[in-house]
Amino acid sequence: MDSTADPTADPTADPTPRRRRWRRVAFVVIILGVLETAGWIGDHLFDFRQKLLWKLTLMEIETEPANPATNSTAAPASNSNLWIRAPDSKTDPEIPYRVGKITISGAGPWVELRKLTPETCPGTPGQRTFVLGGSAAFGYPYRFRENFADQSDRPTGNPDHRVMNAARVGATSNDIVPIARTILDHYQPTNLVVFAGNNEWFHWRPTPPKNDSEPNQPNGNTRPQPGPATRSLLTTLAHSRALAAAISQLFDLLETNRHHAAPQRTAQDDGFVEHHALFGTQHAIDNPLTPERYDTTDWPETRQKYSDQFRNNLATIVTEAQRRKVRVILMTMPFQYRLAPAWKQRQPLAGDPHNRERMTRLIQETVNLNHQKQIDTALQRIQFAIKIDADTPVPHYLEAQLLESLDRPLEAEAAYARSREAMIGNLGSRLSINRVIREVAAKHNAELVDLRKIFDDFQHRRKRYFNAELIHDDCHPTPLAHGLIADHLESILSQP
Repeated sequence: MDSTADPTADPTADPTPRRRRWRRVAFVVIILGVLETAGWIGDHLFDFRQKLLWKLTLMEIETEPANPATNSTAAPASNSNLWIRAPDSKTDPEIPYRVGKITISGAGPWVELRKLTPETCPGTPGQRTFVLGGSAAFGYPYRFRENFADQSDRPTGNPDHRVMNAARVGATSNDIVPIARTILDHYQPTNLVVFAGNNEWFHWRPTPPKNDSEPNQPNGNTRPQPGPATRSLLTTLAHSRALAAAISQLFDLLETNRHHAAPQRTAQDDGFVEHHALFGTQHAIDNPLTPERYDTTDWPETRQKYSDQFRNNLATIVTEAQRRKVRVILMTMPFQYRLAPAWKQRQPLAGDPHNRERMTRLIQETVNLNHQKQIDTALQRIQFAIKIDADTPVPHYLEAQLLESLDRPLEAEAAYARSREAMIGNLGSRLSINRVIREVAAKHNAELVDLRKIFDDFQHRRKRYFNAELIHDDCHPTPLAHGLIADHLESILSQP
């Protein structure tokens, strides 16, 4: 018998309490492992981490201080700073870049900026070209060297003339005007290249009809943004797929509460997912924009207001630049012909609410006939529907798909364009946007590069259609397309 044993000790007590603690730790580790495994599986299926990182990237760009409008006679020095695109510091993306369920080869995204001052600006004053616009002009989501601005910049051949990219991801024409003024006031440019128009409805959201008992609803133009430290922390946490899923769900919940706090959701509105699929109509058909969510008869007036604002902003840039003897080059917007109507917003199945039931039936009949390989009959059915109500994108899209299956690509391209024109919200109204750009160029004697026609001609010469080689995602030119833009820009810049 051990003479040193404690006579008061309980012989039935566990002599190893440390073992119990390790069991608890092991249990927690197993639970975390299961959650993380589920997160990886869910990310593979739904790609929520990429979408979260994209949202955080946009927040970073949106919260960068936009250059305020300055007075040319008395601009404070603090307003002379300018942000331009910087060469990529990262060699490869952490994960493949995907839109919808499609992986975009060679894409990052890379979004890096550097601050420029008049003292550090390269090139000789009076011999500088600045590119203005949104993410398409910025070159998102491709590398710095693949952007048309950098391809047009020839520092070894002509060190006096430099081309700099002052575009901003997510920028509307409202954001571009003060940037243009900063350049005009402080950087002595010789050319301004404006490649803009994709983002005019970037912040717009359909809001429910108001009644006398309801307060005015917000239009979704503003939202509180997390600070840099919070964004950095969220990006780090998102390396865990389980945490990325939780953060993504939290963001979705906050967005839902912000946009839809007042209206009652109906069963047919459930299930809509932004950026669900890059192509096709099924998601739009399954999740239509209903009268309870938005009065579509308000859309023509709303679209006209945004179009007028875009026209005024372009005219402001052109006239203020011309007063300083600066040449302005406007570019029309080429677009992804086959972009799904419900890529960003739910879409109505009828422009006139009185036609809703009839249009819904005709659309479904067209889909059924297509599935039955009765293509000609399906085409007749949807063209009949378009005669009834032509102000909604889904019928035009179905018409385009049927024309494409009948090997009538030019007609299909025109039908896809009509679908894009009829889309409510962001990335819709493509024909209207280009019409405004052409009108401003003609009225104010600005130079015009008709990129939509250039893209179409390039594809058609190669027996390709729908910008299949030139726009792989929703709206951003590919590196091949940027090379095409650079060729035309350099040709213009070489002219006195």
